[in-house]
Amino acid sequence: MTGRIFDHAFAWQMTPRQLTSAASLLADAALSQFGPVDQVIAVERGGIEPARAIASHLGTRLCAIRARHNHTSDLYTQATGQVWCTAAGLPPAAVNGCVLIVDDICGTGATLRTVTSILRELAGPGTRPHTATLCRNAGASDKPQLTVWDNLREWVVFPWEPRPPGGTTLRTLPDPRQARAA
Repeated sequence: MTGRIFDHAFAWQMTPRQLTSAASLLADAALSQFGPVDQVIAVERGGIEPARAIASHLGTRLCAIRARHNHTSDLYTQATGQVWCTAAGLPPAAVNGCVLIVDDICGTGATLRTVTSILRELAGPGTRPHTATLCRNAGASDKPQLTVWDNLREWVVFPWEPRPPGGTTLRTLPDPRQARAA
């Protein structure tokens, strides 16, 4: 597992408007690349807001899976490499067709690997799992199939998270339409 890479120069701040725009870009890219999406599965906690917006944009159902990589959301926390995950909230036949797994960020790739593996065990025949994140850290060994901001080298503060401690320099992420969903 590659570790997350941080230059420690500042933290990126994602605005609510950027979240909405990025979710639309990801939804359109998913439809274009994978065809109709039957289900969006959010990786709790960080994936809930982007997954909700993507599912709404696509007009499809939303479910969630619980996964936890770190025990803290403190700035510059390195990933443990150990992911706790449970699909207890998913109905037995819930995973089928074209499924889009959504998380806020791919820090190392471990969470998406674990969630995808568990969902494959639950999946019906012909299920096609795909992955999407708003952001990807430069240290991630895996790459989601869809992401908007790629190869970031700083921490990202999302709209649903508390403001970081005083003294942290915040910079707004570039416009998502200039980043791209690829």
